[in-house]
Amino acid sequence: MENSKLQDFVTITVLHNRITFGDVRRLQRDYLPRGLASREQVEILLHLDGMIDRTDRAWADWLVAAVFDFAVFSERSVDAVESGTCDWLLDHLAALEISTKVTRRLERDLHQALEPIAPIEYVDEAAEPADTIAEQALPVEQPTRLPERLRVPSMVRHTTVRHTTSINQLRLAA
Repeated sequence: MENSKLQDFVTITVLHNRITFGDVRRLQRDYLPRGLASREQVEILLHLDGMIDRTDRAWADWLVAAVFDFAVFSERSVDAVESGTCDWLLDHLAALEISTKVTRRLERDLHQALEPIAPIEYVDEAAEPADTIAEQALPVEQPTRLPERLRVPSMVRHTTVRHTTSINQLRLAA
């Protein structure tokens, strides 16, 4: 995508001094349908974030997710974090003279992405056979048996009798 189209979006947005929910959706749909593709686009949008006073909540959510995805997954490899894009972005965020909700969230998320993940060790002795677990289980009590037939509440019984009586009286009258 040409950065001139993105620059047009930025110019219009700066003139309005606000980013609405519709602006965010239009940016996703029309200007960046495949996400961020270059460091220049990231820089443009981060500068835009610092210049606008009123933004919809969707702006911060989308921008953090899009920039994070670009930084972490741009190289399309397992070692994308080590490719340098995350380090470049952290350096760029530190060089910005602004601190916004977006920049703070990005710094936090990128630092977490750069932390090494401790490997999970498999311990074979920790697993117990199913028979041992079944022996240690508490005994299950059988549920109490309910009577086979429950008594009909007295209200229902009287109603039925009255209804039957009125039918018999109708037959006699006829």
